[in-house]
Amino acid sequence: MTPPLTIVSACDRNFLWGAFLLAASIQRQLPDVPLLLLETGFQPADRALLEQFPTVQIRSLNSGERRNVCNRKPEAILSADTEFIAWLDADCLVVGDLSELLIPTNGEFQIRLREPTENADVWSRQYQAGDKPGELPRAVAARWQADVGERLEARLQTTCVTNVFVLHRRHRNFIQRWQEQIHRILPADHAGPVDSRSLPYFMTDESVLSSLLAFAHSVPPLSPSRLHLYPDAHVAHFGTKPKPWKRWRLGAWYCYEPVLDLLDWVRSQGWQTPPLPWSFQRRYRWLSHLWALADEQRAQMRRRAIAQWRRFRT
Repeated sequence: MTPPLTIVSACDRNFLWGAFLLAASIQRQLPDVPLLLLETGFQPADRALLEQFPTVQIRSLNSGERRNVCNRKPEAILSADTEFIAWLDADCLVVGDLSELLIPTNGEFQIRLREPTENADVWSRQYQAGDKPGELPRAVAARWQADVGERLEARLQTTCVTNVFVLHRRHRNFIQRWQEQIHRILPADHAGPVDSRSLPYFMTDESVLSSLLAFAHSVPPLSPSRLHLYPDAHVAHFGTKPKPWKRWRLGAWYCYEPVLDLLDWVRSQGWQTPPLPWSFQRRYRWLSHLWALADEQRAQMRRRAIAQWRRFRT
């Protein structure tokens, strides 16, 4: 690829299957793009499964750090030094050829910003009287402004999504600032990707990056993300539980055949896979789909109950 680009990800052993699917899909769709995977807790056999792929290089994360891996994204990104660096979460899947979409259109930084309806859903529990749904809650914006301590008015009234983004290495200082802000704001002992104890930063690393994009003076010029737009070439993100290697969700079901086809391709190349969970076995396809439908029905019932409860309160 020209210009040079490295894909970076990081995970612990709980995401071995996710890292495997990510590595295999990169090997198949982007065979000229290296994947630098930083891990913690892997066994030698785990590393061997991933190092089968010529695109993969594995390094260990600093074992003395107690933070959740999602809050160590800056550490992982700063370990790469190609002209462009792409971050993909370890529960992502490359669907189709992204080679024409990875480089930001402005040559700087492409990241997805939430649309107003999505942003309103993210902050639905934090809105107070006078807040405008779709924008940042005023209390959250005030806390972010105080913590960043630079701009008085927000540059953005939405949040970013940190599962997939690409930046030029000239912005390594901004990633360093993100790391410093994570260390300053987020508790070192919190082990999860979400922290309900802190409303302004409940989305942890993502909240911190959004605060900087909104209130820091020096941020990379933003380019709209193209990596989620096209059905035949995009990054799929298995962002909520259960993950497909545990059980399929209806929203991720469109990836069922691409995942199983990818595993067939891996075996056809003579590579090994981790032991197949039942959800990755075609003989259980009907059960996977039925369970996904049932889960979605339960989720809809829960959403309706919550909406009714909120209407009752108001």
